[in-house]
Amino acid sequence: MALLLALVTLSGCNLIGYDAELDGAQVVAKVNDHEITKAQWLAYRDYMAAYEQQYMQQYYGFTMTLDDEMLASYNEPALEQMIQSYAVEDKIAALGLDQMTEEETAEIEEYATSMADFYKMLLRYQNYPEIETVEEEAERLAAAATEEGAEAAEPVATVTDAQLDEMLNADLEATGYTYEYFKQNQISTKKQERIRAHAVADIAVADEDVKAEFDAQVESQKTTFDASPSLYMTYKDYGYDVYYIPAGYRGVKHILVKIDDAKQTEMQTLSSAVTTADSAIASATEQLEELKAEDTSKLDEEAKKLYDEQAAALEAQLAQAQSDKAEAQEKLDALTEEAFAEILPTAEEALAKAQAGEDFDALVETYGEDPGMTTEPYKTEGYYVCEGLASYEQAFQDAAMALANVGDYSELVKSSYGYHIMQYTSDIAAGAVEYTDEIKTKLHDQLLETAQDAAYEAAVTQWVSEAKVETFPKIMK
Repeated sequence: MALLLALVTLSGCNLIGYDAELDGAQVVAKVNDHEITKAQWLAYRDYMAAYEQQYMQQYYGFTMTLDDEMLASYNEPALEQMIQSYAVEDKIAALGLDQMTEEETAEIEEYATSMADFYKMLLRYQNYPEIETVEEEAERLAAAATEEGAEAAEPVATVTDAQLDEMLNADLEATGYTYEYFKQNQISTKKQERIRAHAVADIAVADEDVKAEFDAQVESQKTTFDASPSLYMTYKDYGYDVYYIPAGYRGVKHILVKIDDAKQTEMQTLSSAVTTADSAIASATEQLEELKAEDTSKLDEEAKKLYDEQAAALEAQLAQAQSDKAEAQEKLDALTEEAFAEILPTAEEALAKAQAGEDFDALVETYGEDPGMTTEPYKTEGYYVCEGLASYEQAFQDAAMALANVGDYSELVKSSYGYHIMQYTSDIAAGAVEYTDEIKTKLHDQLLETAQDAAYEAAVTQWVSEAKVETFPKIMK
């Protein structure tokens, strides 16, 4: 009897197969009166992973492989977010923040309708570009009939406006971007805004806190910029907020007499050709040197023939690259000489006027072709230059630092843009920048946002701790 029972038990185990739907219906967590099923959790986990994958690819060019190990790393974070979401949802309901006014409901419905209609329009042009409805065809034919000499046309449309709308609604349902989706999305957004506002209602930032942050930023940048003054310009070039100016910077204005745009483009093309030829020369030379370093004394006749053919091919490549470079360089030199000769009279005229004492700002306005000199703060202060910068072409950098005294002018300075006439405008005062109302407001807003984020995160943590949460780790495996 015992043996029979054992056999029945084993047979029963073999007869039970895997039921994906049943497995997905298992509960992995409970939050108050909400249940999170395995299917819901896995779907959200996969969404999180796919979103991260897309983000990394789009912004960093990094391709994430979503294998089982990678997906498993999102197991806990996904469940935590789902638990938080239900805890927050219950808190919203408890505070009565989930009730929409009639005006809000109307706005939400109007938004949802407009978004659904927009997606339907996109789907029509994507899925049914050739379809014309009966009503559209009738309108077109009626308009054509009013034209003199127009021939009558037989109607051929097969669907009505209503039928096409049904088709588009079905397509919309398949994409998930339905009226109901947009409506619920807007409701969720409004509820989220309300609960966050509730959590951060008492958060404020005092003026002394803003000033302390400014002072801290000044000290931090002082340490950084004094050690490496060129980083100051790096910060400015990338649009970072700057609170401290290191010593050694000067303001330099310049008159740029530009090379003709068409010639400059052609010069850049020829310069690229020279660079490409240089790379080909270097590659062929390296390969030839490696080939010639080989011991060929033991090669048979066939192998020696292949060796000689390879060497000859590389020598031909090298000769062609050298020829290409020489040709491009010759054209570049001739075009460069021609381009600078064209603008030399204008540049010399501007230089003569500067040396005669005419107002430099007026000369910049008359002769200058650098848009940067027309915008602030460069229009007033000039470009910021110090030793060791890599922000400017070397010729410009060297000439700017060679000027000995404030007010001095340079001779004509050549760059890839044309001729420059430069003026040492001022010494830039080192130290903290002025604590303006604009800086104060910006720092206040940054500090407030940071404090509000921290307060909201703390509130969510508190609401989760107050919720009745149960997890079932064994189901998650």
